[in-house]
Amino acid sequence: MAKVKKRIMIVDDEKYVGMTFKMILEYYGFDIDSFTDPGVALEQFKPSLYDLTILDIRMPEINGFELYDQLKSKEPNIKTLFITALSHLRSHDTQKSIQHYAIKGQRHFLQKPVSNKELLEEVYSMVS
Repeated sequence: MAKVKKRIMIVDDEKYVGMTFKMILEYYGFDIDSFTDPGVALEQFKPSLYDLTILDIRMPEINGFELYDQLKSKEPNIKTLFITALSHLRSHDTQKSIQHYAIKGQRHFLQKPVSNKELLEEVYSMVS
């Protein structure tokens, strides 16, 4: 019986960050859909298609937390890994949001720059 690939959606408005994550995860056997526009990602999202979403917190139009809430309304059991730059983690609003989502049970956050090892360890822990 063939092993089914895990499917991941990446949404990061920084084109090269999304491409880098995509290349790394595809190399390790994941099936990746990557978006730079959160609105397009939301339109393309299909419930039960993804094993994990990786969302940048700070994006124009729709931030990662807002996108997560909209995706969760379509797929209540969605697993999400939030990523953001160090400077964004220090902002008061981001800290309040992180506390809010940690309370809601969403405790998966990585800080950019992310090493390949950190990314893979977190992804494997979430999709295993």
